[in-house]
Amino acid sequence: MLTRRVRNLVKFHDIIKRNSTENFVRISNLKHPCGMYSTGPIWTGLPRKLKKDERKPLVTHINELKRKARKERKQRQMVEEKILGSPENGLLVKNLVPIANEVYASRRELFACVSRVAESVAIYSCSCCGEIHVGHPPHLIKTCNVAGSQASKEHSWKKGDAEHVLPLVESFHLYDRIGRAVSHKERLEVDRIPAIVELCIQAGVDIPEYLTRRRNFPAYNLAGKIIDFEKQFPNEDESGKDIYVWILGEEKEVK
Repeated sequence: MLTRRVRNLVKFHDIIKRNSTENFVRISNLKHPCGMYSTGPIWTGLPRKLKKDERKPLVTHINELKRKARKERKQRQMVEEKILGSPENGLLVKNLVPIANEVYASRRELFACVSRVAESVAIYSCSCCGEIHVGHPPHLIKTCNVAGSQASKEHSWKKGDAEHVLPLVESFHLYDRIGRAVSHKERLEVDRIPAIVELCIQAGVDIPEYLTRRRNFPAYNLAGKIIDFEKQFPNEDESGKDIYVWILGEEKEVK
């Protein structure tokens, strides 16, 4: 009787041991959350801090950058004349003048043709998000998800025109191209015109309502200063009023 019980206990012990081993193997072969199979721990420690000689070297050494900066600063302080090419010197590029006139004429023709087509084809614009739809009726897709739109995200369509098909990109109109830049305080005082029109004006197109200064003599770069030696001014200008000296980011008027 005792021998049979001992044999049963040994048999149960072997079964429990075999099942425990199989379960451990299954758990070890589980798939890693990142998609890889691993029998080790999932999480690892943070990488150690690299020593100074183990770090990746810079593309350009800091001493080389300092040397170049000192050289450029010394060159700016040297009194030497630098010849500027067109249009940096204020003069027009003669080869671009006829191209600029063609671009300006083509723009006017394009707007005229689009306006004529817009009279026959319906154009709609959403008053909230600014989406454009060409054709009638406008779509009913609920994609108007901006501040002030309807709760149903439906578009608030209204009649549009050619300006909605050809969006207008504005730019500041500069009277003097190599003069001082428009400051933050002057942003409301300077005229804003279509950017392509300003591009054509600076390239050589003359428009009476948008006056611009045309130079007959080039400006020079002398020791980091842009100096204008031109003595001829338009009739509406005061002598010497628009001559400026640009010194390392600052502009001073020559008196």
